[in-house]
Amino acid sequence: MKYRFLVLLLIICLNIDAQDLSNTMTVTAGTAMIIKSGTSLDAGEFNLKSTSDRFATVLDETGGISSATVVNYDRYVNIVSDGSNTGNDLIALPVKTAVATFGDFLNYSADYNVTTNSQSIPTNGTLYAFGPYNNVNQSYTNYASATSGNGDVLERAVGYRAATNLGGTLRFTGTISQSTETVSITTAGGNKWNSVGNPYPTYLDSQVFLTENGANLDPSATAIYAYNNGLESGEGVIGNFTIINNLVNTTKKIAPGQGFLVADSGATDNEISFTTAMRVFSGSDDFIPGRDENTNQMLRLKAEHANGNFATEIYFNGNSTQGLDSGYDAKLYGEAYLNFSLYSHLVEDNVGTSMAIQSLGTIDVNDVVIPLGLKASQGQQVTFSIEDTSLSNDVEVYLEDNLVNTFTLLNESNYTFVANTELSGTGRFYLRFGNTTLSQIDNELNSLNLYTANQRIFVEGQLLETTQVDVYDTLGRLVMGSRLETGSTTNEIDATQLSAGIYIVKLTNEKQKLSKKVILK
Repeated sequence: MKYRFLVLLLIICLNIDAQDLSNTMTVTAGTAMIIKSGTSLDAGEFNLKSTSDRFATVLDETGGISSATVVNYDRYVNIVSDGSNTGNDLIALPVKTAVATFGDFLNYSADYNVTTNSQSIPTNGTLYAFGPYNNVNQSYTNYASATSGNGDVLERAVGYRAATNLGGTLRFTGTISQSTETVSITTAGGNKWNSVGNPYPTYLDSQVFLTENGANLDPSATAIYAYNNGLESGEGVIGNFTIINNLVNTTKKIAPGQGFLVADSGATDNEISFTTAMRVFSGSDDFIPGRDENTNQMLRLKAEHANGNFATEIYFNGNSTQGLDSGYDAKLYGEAYLNFSLYSHLVEDNVGTSMAIQSLGTIDVNDVVIPLGLKASQGQQVTFSIEDTSLSNDVEVYLEDNLVNTFTLLNESNYTFVANTELSGTGRFYLRFGNTTLSQIDNELNSLNLYTANQRIFVEGQLLETTQVDVYDTLGRLVMGSRLETGSTTNEIDATQLSAGIYIVKLTNEKQKLSKKVILK
């Protein structure tokens, strides 16, 4: 492989033209090629190959490929789900014709060793396993065989869900983009998620992408969410997604024609830009599967039951705080559709966002209490354990279950319980770092999680007695009061009668007292 790469690079740099348009030039999977300035390539066909973990890369610096040359990229696409695997893939167009429709793409005739797209893409007779993400419906739209018109036009920089019958390649044909490619992202019906993708036949630098587009992304999800088919493991892998941000998986590259999810900032419709400056010469595979990385001061907490497991991660570093740190914290994707999940809430400025990854300051590892959320079905036996950690040996990690008032030192043993009722949300479980002496007084205070969202005040945790909740404005005036009874670990107070602004919420009973500043929006 090394020598093939050197030969290709040497041919292009020596400015040798392939003038016979009947010739076909092929770049094999895993081979990288640069077309330098002043070089022309005039072969009849220019074919780029890929496998499940190796991709041809062509970095055309100044558009040296002749307009008469047909460029084909045979992009590997994962096998369709058969019920025993999660299946499917997220892809983008690495090359494209001026106007590309799904009908043209479906019926494209491939060469002797690539099956035609119509034979490769699974169909139920009406719909094909290929289509874009519908932000309004919060689902993927599969194209029909009879689809026609503007609705089936394939665009650069858009991410498509796709699958193949056996796990193989689909052929894209067209030209290699030499310019910035943009795609619009939006928030519809509260859904911020959008599917985009790498529009170049090169790898992309993920950190340059995030720097370019970070201002247009949700501050709690300034990250790349890369679907990994459930086959990858390690840090930053939550559920079926590999999260790439400023904290985790920072060296991962985005493979040619790779699709992924991003979250819109939500203020207005925004544009995501892919620039030629993001292109890099080489990378590894796509995200099915990928490589692990080591990050200092990390704990990966896992909850598991008989049929599955889910993890969440906590990091400690010098760039983060107890509040929201854009580019370091990352919220959980697809929470409503998960049957079993584990997550955390922010320690400060909590607005009820479920975090897949939470990052705190380095000093917080010595003493911090983090609210945990667990979604589980009634009757499930659930076990909490430390799946991975880079914390020093003297950092003690306790799991608190305040429903039964227990503390488990996870460094030494796991914690197992049976869910007597369906579980959802925070308020029962907390993760404690660094406390070698656990105080019952501290427990009563810290085990109450108070936050606001959607003009409502949420109180989660075990109330030991009937509790008075008073809300004061910044001038110290009592503007609202309410009473909460014991028996529920989740309480919600309607505050829609209050104007947006800053308030002080005080919770008081004979055994517990809590005062916290909140912001109603």
